[in-house]
Formats: sequence, C-alpha cells, structure tokens
Amino acid sequence: MKKIYIITTYTGTVLSYLIRNISKTPYAHVSIALNEDLKPMYSFGRLNPKTPLFAGFVEENINQGLYAIRKNTMCRVYSLDITDLQYENLYENIMKVSNNREKYDYDVKALVYLCVNRPRCAEYKYVCSHFVADMLQKSDIKILDKQSYQVRPNDFYDLKALTLEYEGLLSHYYMERHSFVSEVSNA
Repeated sequence: MKKIYIITTYTGTVLSYLIRNISKTPYAHVSIALNEDLKPMYSFGRLNPKTPLFAGFVEENINQGLYAIRKNTMCRVYSLDITDLQYENLYENIMKVSNNREKYDYDVKALVYLCVNRPRCAEYKYVCSHFVADMLQKSDIKILDKQSYQVRPNDFYDLKALTLEYEGLLSHYYMERHSFVSEVSNA
C-alpha cells in the first residue's frame, strides 16, 4: 500500500476569490502529490506566479512560485491509501502529461462553463480539478462519482474516501507535520 495526497488551497488571488465565491466553498484549487512532503504537487495553474494569463501543467512547491508570494495560502491536505499498482499507474499518467506538457493547455472555457454548471471536456485541456480527477480515474482510483471533467475543487472537500491530514497555512505544513510526528513519537 502507498499513500497519495490531495491538496486543496485558497491563495486569495482575484481568480481564487472569484472561484471560491461562485462555488461557495473555502478552497478554489486542487493539486495531487505522490509523497507526504508534497514535493512536488502536480496540477494545472499559473505558469508565472505573477499573472494568471499563462497557465498549464505545473509542478508546485510550498515555498516557491505563487505560494512564496501568497504566504497566507490556506489549505487542506488529504491522504488516500492506494495499491502499489494504482500508485505506479498514477505516477505514469502524471508523467505522460509532464513529459508532453507542451500539448496541454489550461482550459479557460471550462472554468467559465463550470461556473454556470455546464461542464466541458476538451482534449488536451484541463483545469486543476479535472486534471486531478482524470489522473485518479485513469489510474483506476475510484473515489468520485462523476466524470473527471465535471469535478470541481469542492468535490474533494470532506470526501469520505480521503483522510484529512492537515488544515491551516500551507507555509506551515512542514513545521506542523514534523511537530505532530515528534509529539506522537515522544508520547
């Protein structure tokens, strides 16, 4: 068995503010990580942390890019136990996108369509939630009951299949995780 991590975030940018208010949930972005350190987190988002105009496949890190600028980013980190085969498939599916990132675009139209409850699926185009859900589904990890292009970040919020590991400032994740681990081992 292996663990993977689903991370929902709210950065406070104008775009995340709009997504949060339209979806009526606390988090506007979702990423996936293959290890507890969350290095890296994979998603679709800003290629340049200073502007949302250029977006695509991204490898995010807690203290780099947009998260270095937005130190008050709130998050929820969930874990999910999966089989070794599912983990290998997930890794391969993410690497297929990573190795061919020039083929993929951020699906701005899908973002607009999701806001009016009209999900859209276009080849080689993703928003963050569609990407994470698609990688899970293509890896035979069935935790969502809808098509990947219909998934929104809030669909991961309190999903029964996931275990909430941490909630708070993303920039404090390492410090909080390590202090929790120390407390448990000292007990």
